[in-house]
Amino acid sequence: MRFKLRWNSFLPAALLAAAAAFAIALPVSADNSAATKAAANTGINLTMNGKAANPKTPPFLDKGTVYLPVRDMGEVLGTLVSWNVQAKTVTMRYPKLTVKLPFGSKSASVNGQLVALSSPLRMVDGRVYAPLRFFSEAMGTEVKWEKSTQTVHMTKSDDYMRLTPYAIWLNQVTHDLYLTKDEQTDVTSIGKLDAKFKGTVTTDGAVRNGKNTVLTFVDKYANPQPHYDVYSLLIRNNRIVEQKHAAYDRRYEPNTSYYQVYDPKGWIEYTVLTDGKIVWVYSDEGKIVATHDLQELTKQDDVFGVQAVGTDYLVVRPGRTGLLTLIDLRDNTTTVLADKLLTGKDLAYAHENQTPYPGDTLSFAGDAGYPGYGILDFAYVSPFQKNANSERLTYKRPSYAEERKALPKERSFQEMAASCAVDTVKSVH
Repeated sequence: MRFKLRWNSFLPAALLAAAAAFAIALPVSADNSAATKAAANTGINLTMNGKAANPKTPPFLDKGTVYLPVRDMGEVLGTLVSWNVQAKTVTMRYPKLTVKLPFGSKSASVNGQLVALSSPLRMVDGRVYAPLRFFSEAMGTEVKWEKSTQTVHMTKSDDYMRLTPYAIWLNQVTHDLYLTKDEQTDVTSIGKLDAKFKGTVTTDGAVRNGKNTVLTFVDKYANPQPHYDVYSLLIRNNRIVEQKHAAYDRRYEPNTSYYQVYDPKGWIEYTVLTDGKIVWVYSDEGKIVATHDLQELTKQDDVFGVQAVGTDYLVVRPGRTGLLTLIDLRDNTTTVLADKLLTGKDLAYAHENQTPYPGDTLSFAGDAGYPGYGILDFAYVSPFQKNANSERLTYKRPSYAEERKALPKERSFQEMAASCAVDTVKSVH
């Protein structure tokens, strides 16, 4: 089954920094001025699978040969493109395909096999161009030159969709996933996504946490109200080792996928997966170190979004009420946070509103302040204030009341000002 894909601009961690490979640093060319002038005054149009494509660098026609910019065409074709300065070689990577184009050579390497170029590569104003015929013979792309309209028509199977800006590809037919860790490494298969897509698919991005990477797909469709099928994958050593599926109605907020615990020897990292009912916590070695049954902990037969996980707490949102809830594993209590942090019409809205979905607009902001003292921060945007910035609200867990007694007493501004004297003030900011 084919489906529509749309990729969010989520910033991943280091594993997928291969997006930087699109910036190919090339030396300024000494190619002849005629080619330079031709590139600047191209007038050549380009289509891909019937749709207009607008490369950043224009194609050009020189001595009867159409030249296309390798970098831009790599993007259009969904490949990962890199430039090796020492070897003066352009490499295009794609599932089951690696193409190397040494500058100045009359042939290209396609999966290790030499393929002759109808014309050698050209370099104009620091950009590498390849002859049109190359993209047909080496890339498996059907290419047609329409002289009357100065248009290059390109047709290519779109079985693979690249998750830009990430170096990940999804086969839309088989659901096989492929990735490369960087621009110098060939694309490898990591396994198959176990999913049946029905609507518009997005990705929350890929988050690397130590040796673990979590990749999340969200399939949104009407059922008849908005419905979200969320597929989360745990990837280790370039293989999918675990998959979880959660289903949400009306409202979906990205689930957390990791948390850190401070240790004098360094931060200890944990990875989190959920199916909306159970939370699994994995160590950096990929072992399950904790399991939390959300229905049992909350005494609610529901599906939960998971905003935060800590060593002794979880912050979740039950689907039916939509009220952000703290599960305190230290004293085995659950707290509806709106009841503690909101008042007046904001509190009434949290309990009574049903449009477009029930619940409050609180969101977890961090386990900040003093670590180990049970102080949690939340962000809140009031529905009654248009274009308002989020307000930061703090909740102090009762289970840490004794520990907080050891904290320094908070002083008011007036108290701090009263302790100042002219002879003790060293600077004013």
